[in-house]
Amino acid sequence: MRFIVAFMLTAAFYALPNASYAQSITLEGVWSGSGYITPKSGEREKVHCRISYDKETSKVYRAVATCASTAAKITQSGSILKVRANRYVGDFYNSEYDVSGRIRVIIKGTRQTVTLTSDSGSGSIKLRKMR
Repeated sequence: MRFIVAFMLTAAFYALPNASYAQSITLEGVWSGSGYITPKSGEREKVHCRISYDKETSKVYRAVATCASTAAKITQSGSILKVRANRYVGDFYNSEYDVSGRIRVIIKGTRQTVTLTSDSGSGSIKLRKMR
């Protein structure tokens, strides 16, 4: 089960606020929330995550994520690339569990949805921006 949590760590989001406010929200900052991961060889498991994003360049952000389930707590870092307004993608690899895959982030207002896919399974986390 610890492998499952590692799969989720890379980082976040979903909402429907007004358009002008949505454009003022950036990825940079701290986001917190929960979601589920589903390994190919197991049952769906709930995870709680806190992700901090720091801007490295105009399109690249560094992410540090801490996620926990009933089975484990793991911290991991990585980078994601802004591909268009409010959309980001990246690859992740966790050497402790030898898990790699793709991460997609969509921001809508003060919420974001992180979708993770890998040969080992998939997951989705919904996060809210902390103030």
